Amino acid sequence: MASKKSMNAENLAALGAERLAAILMDLAEHDAETKRRLRLELAGQAGGEIIAAEISKRLTSLKSARSFVDWHKRRDFVKDLDLQRTMIVDRLAPARPDLALDLMWRFLDLAEPVLNRVDDSNGTVGEVFRAACNDLGAIASAAKPDPVRLAERVFTAVTHNDYGVLDNLVRAICPALGDAGMAQLKARLTAAQAKRPATDRFDGRSYALRAALQDIADAEGNVDAYLALVPASARKQPGVAAEIGHRLLKAGRAQEALAALEPAAPKRHGSYLNDDLYYPGYEGPWPEWEEVYLEALDATGQRERAQQIRWAAFEERLSVTRLRAYLKLLPDFDDVLVEEKAMAYALAFPSFTSALHFFVEWPNLPHAARLILSRPGEIDGNYYSTLDLAARKLEGAHPLAATLLRRAMIEDTLEGAKSRRYRHAARHLMEAEALAPAILDYAGFESHEEFQRRLKAQHARKSGFWACVAERTG
Repeated sequence: MASKKSMNAENLAALGAERLAAILMDLAEHDAETKRRLRLELAGQAGGEIIAAEISKRLTSLKSARSFVDWHKRRDFVKDLDLQRTMIVDRLAPARPDLALDLMWRFLDLAEPVLNRVDDSNGTVGEVFRAACNDLGAIASAAKPDPVRLAERVFTAVTHNDYGVLDNLVRAICPALGDAGMAQLKARLTAAQAKRPATDRFDGRSYALRAALQDIADAEGNVDAYLALVPASARKQPGVAAEIGHRLLKAGRAQEALAALEPAAPKRHGSYLNDDLYYPGYEGPWPEWEEVYLEALDATGQRERAQQIRWAAFEERLSVTRLRAYLKLLPDFDDVLVEEKAMAYALAFPSFTSALHFFVEWPNLPHAARLILSRPGEIDGNYYSTLDLAARKLEGAHPLAATLLRRAMIEDTLEGAKSRRYRHAARHLMEAEALAPAILDYAGFESHEEFQRRLKAQHARKSGFWACVAERTG
C-alpha cells in the first residue's frame, strides 16, 4: 500500500478542494506560469469563447514581444509556449474546433518572431511548432473549413517557412483538404515552383516547394509524381535513393527499387578490421539505404545475396539488427549453431567496447561478463554511457564484471582529472562497495579494499573527488 505521504493524485485529492485551492492560490502569487495555467483552466470552465479569448490575449502578447529570451529563461518560455498549444488542442478544440483552428493558425504565425528572439540550438522551440502542425491537421479535419481557403493558407505558410519548423504541415493537413483543396494547393505550389529561377546553387525556397508537392504525391499514393520531383543530381545520394526505393517497394515495384538504389550505394570509409573504429552500435554510413536495399533484394528473389550482406554487416560492425534478420531467415536448428558462431566471433572482436555494446544489446550477459574478465586491459573507461549501462545490467548475476567496468570509469575520470565526472565516479565507487559482499572470488583481481587503498595512494590530491565520496558516505 502506497504511503499517504506519496505524491500522487489520490493523496492530493484527499486534501480536499478548499485546501488544494488555497495551496494553488499561494503558488500562483509567486509563480507566473502557475497563475497563467490556472487562469486558462478557469476560462475553460466558463466556455469555449472565454478560453479562446484568454489564449488570444497571450498569443497577441507573444507576437508583440521583442526582447531576447535569455538561456536561463528559455525553459519557462518553452513551457508557456507549449501550454498555449495544448490548451488549444485539449480544452478548446473538442468543443469549438472552428475557434481552435483560427487560434492554431495564429500560433503557427508566431514561429518566425519567436525564433528570431530565442536561441533554439537544442531544437525545443521548433519541436513545439512541429507538434502544432500535426495538431492543426487534426483540428482542421474536425472544423471542416472551406477547402480552397484552407489550401491558400497552407500555401502561404509553406512559402514563409524560413526556419523549417513547418516542414510537416502539408503532410499533416492533406486529409483535411479533400480533393478540391488538394488540387488548389498543388496548382499554387506548381506555379510557384515554375517561377523559381534556374540555378546550380541550393535554392531553399525551391526545395521547400518541391518537398510540399512530394508530400501531396505521397498523400495521393502517386509514386511516379513523387519520382518526377526528384532532381537527377540528387538520385545518387543514398538517403534520397532510400526514400525512392521505399516508395517503389511499397507500390510493389521491387525491380525498379533495386535499380534506383544500386547507383547510390554508400562509399566505404574503412572498417573495424582496419583499426578505423566507429562508435559502439554504429550501423554503417547510411543504414536506411542498406535496410531498403536488403528489402529490395529479398523482394526480387535474391535472398542469398541479402543474407551475405547481413552477415558481412555483423562481421564488420557487430550489427545486432542485421544478425537478428540473418538468423530469422535460417532453417530451424541452423539458427542456434550460427548464433553460437556469432557469439564466439564477438568475443574476439577487435573493438572491446563495441563487443560489450553488442552483448548488452543482444542480450547475452554471460558472454558480456566473459568478455570483461578475459580482456580487462582493453576496458576504456571513457565510454561512460556504454560501460555504465552494462554495469547496471551485469551487477545482479555478474558482480565482478560490473565492478571492473566501474573501476575503469573511476580510474579514467581520476587519471584525466575530469572534474565534471567526479560525482559520477564517487557514485561508481559506492556502487562497487555495495557489490563487494556478493563477490566471493575476485579471480586474481584486487579486492574492493585493495582497489580503494590504491586509489587513495595515487589520487590523494584529487580533493574534489574525495569530497564527493565523503558527501555520499556521510
